[in-house]
Order: sequence, then C-alpha cells, then structure tokens
Amino acid sequence: MAIISTLRDKMGKFLVVVVGFSIAAFVLGDILGPNSSIGNQNQNIVGEINGEDIDMIQFNAIFEQLSYNFSLNNGRSPSNQELSGIRDQAWEKLINDISYVEEYNKLGLSVSDRESVDMVQGDNIHPLILEAFTDPNTGVFNIDNVIGYLQNLSNQPVNQQQAWFSFESNLKPMRLRTKYDNLLSLTTNVNTLQSKSEYFKLSNTVNLSYYFVPYYKIPDSLFDVSNNEMKRFLSKNKDDYKQEESRSINYLYFPLEPSQDDSSFYRNEITEIISSLKSGQIKDSTFALLNSDGFNPYMRFNADELPDELVGKDEGYVSDYQFKDGGIVVYKLSGISDDQEFKARAKHILLRFNDQDKNSVRSEASRILSLISNGSDFDETARTYSQDGSASNGGDLGWFSEGRMVEPFEDAVFSRTRAGLIPRVIESEFGFHIIYVTQPKTKKSYLVTTILKEIIPSDNTRNNIYRDAEMFKIDAMSSNASFKDFSNENGYNIITELELDKNAPNLSDIDNARSVILWSYDDSRGSDDISDVIELDDGYIVAHLSEIKKEGTKDISDVENSIRKSIINDKKYEYVSDLMKEYSSLEDIKSSLEYGEIYETPNLDFNTNSIQNVGFAPEAIGVAFSMQENELTKPIKIDDGVIVLKLNEKNMADSLSNYTDYGISLLQANKFTSSLKIDQAIKKFSDIEDFRYKFF
Repeated sequence: MAIISTLRDKMGKFLVVVVGFSIAAFVLGDILGPNSSIGNQNQNIVGEINGEDIDMIQFNAIFEQLSYNFSLNNGRSPSNQELSGIRDQAWEKLINDISYVEEYNKLGLSVSDRESVDMVQGDNIHPLILEAFTDPNTGVFNIDNVIGYLQNLSNQPVNQQQAWFSFESNLKPMRLRTKYDNLLSLTTNVNTLQSKSEYFKLSNTVNLSYYFVPYYKIPDSLFDVSNNEMKRFLSKNKDDYKQEESRSINYLYFPLEPSQDDSSFYRNEITEIISSLKSGQIKDSTFALLNSDGFNPYMRFNADELPDELVGKDEGYVSDYQFKDGGIVVYKLSGISDDQEFKARAKHILLRFNDQDKNSVRSEASRILSLISNGSDFDETARTYSQDGSASNGGDLGWFSEGRMVEPFEDAVFSRTRAGLIPRVIESEFGFHIIYVTQPKTKKSYLVTTILKEIIPSDNTRNNIYRDAEMFKIDAMSSNASFKDFSNENGYNIITELELDKNAPNLSDIDNARSVILWSYDDSRGSDDISDVIELDDGYIVAHLSEIKKEGTKDISDVENSIRKSIINDKKYEYVSDLMKEYSSLEDIKSSLEYGEIYETPNLDFNTNSIQNVGFAPEAIGVAFSMQENELTKPIKIDDGVIVLKLNEKNMADSLSNYTDYGISLLQANKFTSSLKIDQAIKKFSDIEDFRYKFF
C-alpha cells in the first residue's frame, strides 16, 4: 500500500487527465462499440453524422471533458465565448471519431488486446503513463510501479478505478488514429526526379514584360447584361452562390443601466465607508474584505503602482470617492514602508545632435529650458520640440529604477530630493535633455485599502426597464405599421442584423446574445414574428424576425451585382482579346489600346502567386515558365483584368550533384498537405447535419 500512497501524490495531475479521458472514452465506447446507442430515437438530437444520431448526452459528455481540460490547463473556467469554441471542438471531435471509423474498417485497421496491454506495461508504453510513472528526481521510468499500481487498483476509490478503466479503453481509438496516420505517411513519397524538379522550381526565374489592362479601366457602360444571361450564369455557377440557412432580424435593445437613484444609494453608502476609514477604529484589511466588491482590496504597491489619488499623501490619508470602472471607488493609504530599490519618475525633452551641429543644438536646448522656466507648459513644449518617442505623451517616461537610464540622465534625476524642473541642460549619448522630475527618488512601499462598490441596477430599476421593453413590444405588435416603420415613427433606434449565423454566440454589438439567435431559429417562428421580451446579461431585447432564408442557392436579387460584374468582366475579356489579336508586340498593343500599361518584372520565381502592378495571377505565372524567349502570349484572363506576357529572359539555375535536401522538404510539405486534404475529404463526403443551434 505504500507505493499506492506515493503514487497517489505523483499521479494527482495524471488522474485528473485520466478522469477527463474517461468521459471521452465512455462516449467513444458508446459510439464505436457494438451496443452503440447512436441511432436510437431521441428527442434531444443535436446532429447527425453518416446517418447516426448524436444525442445531447453524448455531445455534452465530450463537451464537459474538453471544458474540464481547459480549466485544468488554464487555471480558470472558460468564458462564454470560450465555451462556444469548446462546443465547436466537441462537434469536430465527434465528426472525426465517427467518420474515421469507416476508413479504419475499409483498411482493416484494428487494435488487438495484446497491443492494448503493450501500451500499458509492455515495450510501447503510452507517453502519459511514461510521464506519470517516471521518477522526477532520477528521470527513470520503472515498469514495476505501473504493475504495482494496477495490482492495487481495487483498493482505490471507485471513481479512480472507473477513470483508469475508461482511460485504458480509450487507448484503442488513439492507437487506431496513429496507425492510420502512419499508413497515410507511407503512401507519400518523393523520387529523385521530383526532388530535382522542386529545386529548379525554386531556383529558376524569368524576366517578363507584360501589358496589363485592369477591368476597372474599361467602362461598364460599353456592355449590356440581360436577365436571361444572369439566370444562365447563376445556373452554371450554383456552387459559387450557395445559400446557407439564415435569419435576419430587427431589434430594440434596452440596456440595463443604473438609475440616478441607484447611484445616489451607493454614493451615500460609500460616504459612510469613508467616515469609517477615517475613524481609525477599524482594521483596514478586514474592513476591505467585508465591504469592497473589488479583487484584492488590501494590497501592497510600489511607488510606480500607487493610485494617483495617493501620490504624495501621508499614511492614513483617505481619498474622496470617484466614479471608476462601473462603480464608486475610494482609497486609503494604510501603511508606508521601505522597499528594496529606489525608483523615480520624470519627463523630458530630447534634442538630438551630431558633431557638426552640437553647439547649435545646445543653444536651442537652452532656449527651450528658458521658455519653460518662464512659464511655458512642459507637456506642450515636449510635444512641439522633443525628438523622443515620449513626445506625444508630454515627455513622460513613467517610473524607472536605478540602472535603467543612461548615467548622466539618471544621476541628474536621482540626485533630486524634490519634484520640479532641473535648471540645466543634461548631455548624454542620445542628445541634450531638459528634465522635469515629477516624483523624486523613493524606495517606499505602500499598503493600500481599495473600497470599490459596483453600481448595480436595483430591482426597481430592472422592473422599470423591463416595463419599458414590454410596453414597446405590446405597442409594436398592435400597430398597423411594420416593426421598422413603427420604431422609426416613435423615435426608437432599432438595430438590423442580416443573415445571422445560426451558431453565433453574439450579435454585432451585444455579447452573450445567444438566446436571441435561438429564438430566431426556432422552427415555430414565422417571418414578421415579434419576440417576447428576451432577457440578456446586461439588458433586454425585443426582436422582429424580418427574413427567413432556407439552405439552397441564393436568390438572384441578392447576388445581382456580383453576377452582373462577373458577366461584364467576361465580356471585357472578350472585347480586349479581340482588339489585341492583330498585334505582334506589346508596344503595338499599347499604342492602339488606351486602357492598359506595359510593365517589367525581373527575377520572377515559380512559387510566387502575384505579379507586380497586377496582383494575384498564378495562371499567368504558370504560362510564363512554359514560354520561349521573345515569345508573346495570347491574352490571359486573370481575376482583375487581362494580361499579355513577353518572355525576355529565362534564368536557369545550375545543376546540383545531389537534390536530397529539396526532396526532404518536399516530402514534409506533401505529408502535411496530404493529411489536411484527407481530413477535408472525409468531412466533405460525410453526411453531416448540425442541429446544435436549436439547443445552444
């Protein structure tokens, strides 16, 4: 049992991970096992993957595991926005787990019981187990510790036993994926010819002249586009104009803000707190913990961290209250003691010089010093004359400790015993400095009591705001005018959200508004519906469902401008091509066609995707490397216009005796892209329906 006690201490983090894995393993066992519950009738279906229903229990199990892992790794719970991302991760994991099972089966991949044992106590120990059972002092892994732990597992708490068994069972799916990836890796290869080709592709360059006509230079008015042409174009290019399911809404937001009465209430409360702080009859640390809504209300500060309200004040000083960070705050300087090092704060004006103008710069610095001495504002003067990056901030350098500044500057500042302008120009390696010490050197440390009272809307305020939202809803629903017209006529500033993403967590201007999106995607809703008052974290919303779009091809009225532009660009290409076909040189083309210009680019390599003065043009670059010197191409259509190339020179790299390094780089790149493409292909050809938007 002694070993178990030792392992319990060492295995703390490991078992936490194991518990996390146990959740995933439970789910994976349900998905992959012979008694799979996928496909059972369940009203809480969050999605469908390859004909298999994913219910809420399965989804939440993976979601909770990922959330738990997030908290473990970050030391905190995930935010609402992070939770949304974790839900996406959980969904992606389910897609991968289920979709890849079919691939494993096709390839005959499996993991035997013998392999499973081997990963726990054989020759191929899983990395997590290696880490958990390796002595941190010696760095030695001892298999006997694993065996001892397993032999005594029955004496562990039930949750730890279950966690281990679940973790162990999850090793099989992980090993399956490793086998698949290794098999995929073996199918990727690069031969000598490919290595050589890669070298020349990277090393050969061309020198091009080219005539480029941007589409925008040719007037659209030269071309007509009929409705039938647009319909035919949309029919031929449906994949480019896919319409995702979406909802559009108008809404009025009623922010939950404290009233004047609320502010007065907290102001009266903090006035009493100030009186207690000044009385000296309380223990500041305890009082702060009991009365402050802020984090760490009793803390030690260095001089550079001290709130401005306490700078230069004596121990026991209590500031007046002020409104800050959504609340009312008051400070007390509860204690002053010595710190380990001196610090000071200063601002300066820097005039730089070289050997030729040093005297003239010194004279100018003296003149500026005189201006400040006679009443000119230091900050404004710094903004006008200083040649340092601090000029925009009035020359302020903030707090700094000894050893941070150049010696002449530091000596001048740290020799001062009081704040004020140093009455001489200070020379350093950077130039001439005019210095104002804002806080003389100090090594003091300060205990500060901070009382923050968050101003929270009262129940009465909440009720009033809710009542306003409810009355607006009633009036809007009973009005003969449209929601938008009614709102405008009555001076309400409504907000429009077009084509809301069904999985979005927020509206454009409002965070944590998922409930509004859930309302708009409720299957029972119809276009022109008005919501009840929807409560959010910081306010209320009344929403109007203005449009419902089903999945399919976009309506031609929504993409008319895009289609028209594409058709016109096609016609511009035909127009320019027809004009160019009679000419045999770039100069002849330019003299006869006013829309374009001739350019030249040297040392263009094959791996680039763009051409200077043209932009993205991979098709033209591909053509360039297949040309002969002095050859002139036909007009080439690219995204932004029409280009004609002339090859001036092809610069061929010298051959190498060995192309191995290029082959290795190409192989690594191919393995990476192959893995990505396989992932994309498996997902593309999987039948996936995502219904999460109905629940979250």
